[in-house]
Amino acid sequence: MKLTLVAAVSVLSTLASGLALPDLTPRSTVIHPSIAILIKQDYPTTAFPPTNTAETSRSNQLHEVRTLLGYEVPPCTGTCTFSFPTAATTATGSAQVQLFSTIQYPQSGNTWNSKPSTNQELGAFQTSTTGAATVMQNFGLTFACPTTNTKLGFETHPVNDNDSVTWDVPTGGFILTCG
Repeated sequence: MKLTLVAAVSVLSTLASGLALPDLTPRSTVIHPSIAILIKQDYPTTAFPPTNTAETSRSNQLHEVRTLLGYEVPPCTGTCTFSFPTAATTATGSAQVQLFSTIQYPQSGNTWNSKPSTNQELGAFQTSTTGAATVMQNFGLTFACPTTNTKLGFETHPVNDNDSVTWDVPTGGFILTCG
């Protein structure tokens, strides 16, 4: 009987080893900014420290505030997509935000006058304090994911005058989904 039991376990383990295991690879990776830096038109040479509260605003065609966002993207396959899936902390005026790529990753010490150059407009979002933002314009919010560790920089702009949008960087606002 002992030999039969051992033989049965051996046969079953051989059969089980041929079964395909489920693919436990995550289908997508959500990346929040690893750095966010406010830059202010009224303080063009002031370097504000990295922040957890992003802001994009403008009042009467003046007093513009933008946020530089930096993402550390691991190697991914497929496409990467920007979204704003959470409610904004505050959203007044038209509550619209544009997202631009920059030519470099932002760094502590960046100012209005010394920041990475803006590269391309990727899109615009209609934010709200009650739910996810809606994409208004999409010029490149989805792109091929990098295949190596990559640092990407972005900058937010208000769309209209008398706009103000703030959000919590570690838990909300702009995220990058890869894969």
